[in-house]
Amino acid sequence: MKRHPQKEDKKPNKTAFIKVRCTAEEKERIRSRATNAGRKYSDYCREMLLGGSVIAVPPMGDNEKEALAILRQTALFYAHISNLIKVKDVSWVDATKALATYAKIAFKRFFSSRYRVPEEVFKRLNIEDHDRKV
Repeated sequence: MKRHPQKEDKKPNKTAFIKVRCTAEEKERIRSRATNAGRKYSDYCREMLLGGSVIAVPPMGDNEKEALAILRQTALFYAHISNLIKVKDVSWVDATKALATYAKIAFKRFFSSRYRVPEEVFKRLNIEDHDRKV
């Protein structure tokens, strides 16, 4: 009885694992893409990791960081005004005026780089909040 010679082009066993954290929704999207591509889930993931491409997002510059800070502060203004209206505090009128001033300065800043939002605008709301709590 002849023995079959071992094939030299035998595929190596896949024994190493890569763990990736993702949401259940992301996992389902990946599984769906694998199915649409006619691939097994693990084969699809391996192929994407080895040959796929990633679009790099450039790091944020100072202007973008300032824009985010302004958006956060604007959100705080709106939350503050909303809370004042809920408790029927008439000082919501002053807070709304402060928001309007802040928004005007912020718009000027982003249309012309020589404008900066003064720190007093940021501090005005925080001082009013502190005075109410004390």
